[in-house]
Amino acid sequence: MPKTLKSRHKKLIHTIMKTLLKAFIVVIIIIGGVLIIVVGKKPFPEPECLVCGINLIRILGIAEVILGLGALVIQANLTEKQRTF
Repeated sequence: MPKTLKSRHKKLIHTIMKTLLKAFIVVIIIIGGVLIIVVGKKPFPEPECLVCGINLIRILGIAEVILGLGALVIQANLTEKQRTF
């Protein structure tokens, strides 16, 4: 293999591994948010406010899932731009 081809090959592998790692981290964040929502459904006395007790945990879990999905979409768009660039 010519030296420039090896260099491009290494750079491509590095980019792919970096992208896979980022996607893996986002999936873990989404799974964590789902677990927070599921664990938060245990029977607790319902508080009076939205940001107290179990409602806060549920809201944080939902926010984590939404942010994780947003990050996954952004990562997919960046990956697509890198492929076309």
